[in-house]
Amino acid sequence: MKVTNDPSRSGLAAVSALGVSLIVSLASVASAAPIVDGRLDPDEGYTDGRYVSFAVERVDTIVEGGQLWLHEDGSTGDVTVFFSQPLTLVDNTYGENAVGWGKDVAPSGKNHNFSDLVGSDKARFTFTDGAGQTVLDVTMDYISEAAGGAYRSLGVTGADGAVNVGSGDLVLDWGTSLDYNFNSLGHVLTQDSPATDEDYTENALFPGWIFEVTYELRVSGAAFGDNGFGGVTVPIVHDSPNKIGKNKVYPEGGDPIPEPATMFLVCGAAGALLLKRRRQS
Repeated sequence: MKVTNDPSRSGLAAVSALGVSLIVSLASVASAAPIVDGRLDPDEGYTDGRYVSFAVERVDTIVEGGQLWLHEDGSTGDVTVFFSQPLTLVDNTYGENAVGWGKDVAPSGKNHNFSDLVGSDKARFTFTDGAGQTVLDVTMDYISEAAGGAYRSLGVTGADGAVNVGSGDLVLDWGTSLDYNFNSLGHVLTQDSPATDEDYTENALFPGWIFEVTYELRVSGAAFGDNGFGGVTVPIVHDSPNKIGKNKVYPEGGDPIPEPATMFLVCGAAGALLLKRRRQS
């Protein structure tokens, strides 16, 4: 995904990287760096974000409601990225408790099982410096079986991860929402996700479970050299499957998002979550 200010571009067209206005505002950010764990916390340092829509492979459908957030550390130059997909496209529900999946519900006709998420789900991130040069292009693994039988994201060098340009060592931290559910919350569910309803109401037996499919990573400021950070794109995501069509989806940037802390101050936690879900519907 690249974010552009040209509203005439749509479909599978590439869009430009978070725009000059966001890059300028990032330079003045002094907040603490976010915790990279696959979860978006309103108390973290993210202040610059865009809504994201998704063009789905081989279908004439644009799905709204994703988000892309950025944070640049003023002292180290490290850049942290949080990327989420809408529940109407893909989610962390599977097995008997899948929501919006199945041949009679999902436009794709696909069911959703834990093995699908482990199989080949991934997202690609391309970083440029201030001169527009690609300095890092990586594909991030969503979740895979690791040594000892545990399940976690294996980042950009394991399982479905890949380093296309640059060095994998420049990716300092990473996390995904299903990794967070399993390893931070301890909800290791390899058959059925927590039972919920069409509003994704939290299951009291599995508190904190994140239903959105999210990716988060931090890249070293050393990647950008003297030119500094330029932008980040998410050119393609592989969801196998998604609710709409074929596995490949192409993110496109949209309007700015109020920073998470502001949303919570105005709406409260429940209101901010409701606002987010309404924008995804």
